Amino acid sequence: MAFSMGRLSELNAVSGFEIDAIRYIIPLIEDKCHSFEVDSMGNIVAFKKGKSDKYKILIGTNIDEVGFIVSEITDTGFVKFKAVGEIDPRTLVSKTVTIGKSKVPGVIGMKAIHLQKKEEREAAVKVKDLYIDIGAMSKEEAEKYVSLGDMIAFNTKFGETNDIIKGKALDRFGVIPVALAMSETVEYDTYFVFSAQREVPCSVMGRGMKIASYRINPDFAFIVDTVNSEDFPDRKYASSILGEGGVIEYMDRASIADTMFIDEIKALSKRNNI
Repeated sequence: MAFSMGRLSELNAVSGFEIDAIRYIIPLIEDKCHSFEVDSMGNIVAFKKGKSDKYKILIGTNIDEVGFIVSEITDTGFVKFKAVGEIDPRTLVSKTVTIGKSKVPGVIGMKAIHLQKKEEREAAVKVKDLYIDIGAMSKEEAEKYVSLGDMIAFNTKFGETNDIIKGKALDRFGVIPVALAMSETVEYDTYFVFSAQREVPCSVMGRGMKIASYRINPDFAFIVDTVNSEDFPDRKYASSILGEGGVIEYMDRASIADTMFIDEIKALSKRNNI
């Protein structure tokens, strides 16, 4: 059995609710390592013994995704929610979602434009002004299907067109190269981390990986992720272009990579025609 990009994308595993992703990933990696555990954060941490224990290596990616959590059910049966992760509210109106373990279908909406006052129409959309319609006519009816604290995930179908893929949770595809790396003979003791709660904002983005790194205390860490494609609508100042290959990230909002480390990765990529 191999990983399916479509299955990885369509799994519902909002930060803090990663259980379906954990159940999918474990059977596909458990025979590729010497041991593994799911820690208290929900990280899958797999260990593979190397030829030497001189160094400890961490190779990781995340398994969660952005989404929402049910925060209120109104008297008229609408579901109010709060964001889990960084989401642009302007993109949410008319998006379809599923709620809870039963995947109750719903659609995100807001007050109809012809009912809005001028200042409402001109103001930026805010999450607190949105609601999810699940077809319930009262709070009592809605509570038969959803509860406070339920996970809400985007109901986005995976697809491919001309070698371009679309879907949700695409940064979860880091699972595939990390799992493939587990099949290789490793030079040094290596920990493969499939982390939870990457999308939950904290002092350093990546709460689960932060906890795992403290526990492992590696000498080197390689994190596989996706980056935004910056060539839309203009390539003039783009540092990452769709279809042009992998990206080596020098810095983000929380860290700057070691220059010698980056140079070695670039040299390795060049030797392997990446």
